[in-house]
Amino acid sequence: MQSLREKIKLSLNQNLKSRDEVATSTVRLILAAVKDHDIQYRTKKKGEFISDEDILNLLLNMVKQRKESVKIYSEAGREDLKKREEKEIIIINSFLPHQITSEELENILSKTIEELSCSSIKDLGNLLGHLKKNYPGQLDMQMVAEKAKKILND
Repeated sequence: MQSLREKIKLSLNQNLKSRDEVATSTVRLILAAVKDHDIQYRTKKKGEFISDEDILNLLLNMVKQRKESVKIYSEAGREDLKKREEKEIIIINSFLPHQITSEELENILSKTIEELSCSSIKDLGNLLGHLKKNYPGQLDMQMVAEKAKKILND
């Protein structure tokens, strides 16, 4: 199976051939961020390259940043920049696995809470850690934490 790093590099080559400027620059940004994290990883003597899971988290952070930018640009009336950021979000999302919907999340939360015997807010850290490990790159952890708090507080 192809690693996420290889998929990103192949995507860069395809975008260069198709002369898609936004896609090419976005994929280059992704590769630069991955290389930057590789360097940090080597500096800490943890290994040569970051894992695919770390790359997924990096991509999720990039999407989150762009969503914030879209909001700011739309408030400022900068439609041109907003559209570019939205296109970048689509490109970055193409490397991410299927994102779990709100309804699926509620089912997963209830099953996991039952499975781990979570009874109070004190179990939140254990619950979030378990979900993050089992669903890498598929969950918006902020939304998960909010829903889990509501369920555990009831």
